[in-house]
Amino acid sequence: MQKLFMFKSKKVLNQGFTTLEILVSIIIALAFVSVAMQSFVLGMAMKVQAQEKQRANQLIQEDLERLSDLASTIPEDHNNKCNPVAVTTAPTSTAYENGYASELWEDIDAVTPPPVSLLVASDGTPTGKTLTLNRTHVSGTSSVEPHRTLKINYQVTASPNNEVIAERYVEVIPDVALRCP
Repeated sequence: MQKLFMFKSKKVLNQGFTTLEILVSIIIALAFVSVAMQSFVLGMAMKVQAQEKQRANQLIQEDLERLSDLASTIPEDHNNKCNPVAVTTAPTSTAYENGYASELWEDIDAVTPPPVSLLVASDGTPTGKTLTLNRTHVSGTSSVEPHRTLKINYQVTASPNNEVIAERYVEVIPDVALRCP
């Protein structure tokens, strides 16, 4: 009989979870979810920056294609643009200004690309950051034939704070300059 009473007096240890165990598991789950959400937000921010950079490089590439088209359509000039000389009488000009590269710069500089919005609302109105393409003519006599090679620095900035999104340096030789002796 004493054995029977001992058996009944033992507590059953497998009755379920305690409140403390539930609270600890909730805290662990919340920590995991918060880390996952931070990673998600960081990933979205990186995606937006990558899209901005891609669109900026696309703007530069589009302008380079226009420049390439212009470079292939410059007519051959028989005023000795293959071997230009400086003019000292009025209006004065350097040998570079009398070459094919300078003529190509004048043609491309006449066309200013308009600013482009990154986002467009459903009604067609531009929203978000606005990208602006800037070209800078790099003149100089560092090469053997500087009047044949047009050197351009491209820079795409985003307004309103004018942060630089993409930069590229290119050199373009007009097709007609390749026929020079």
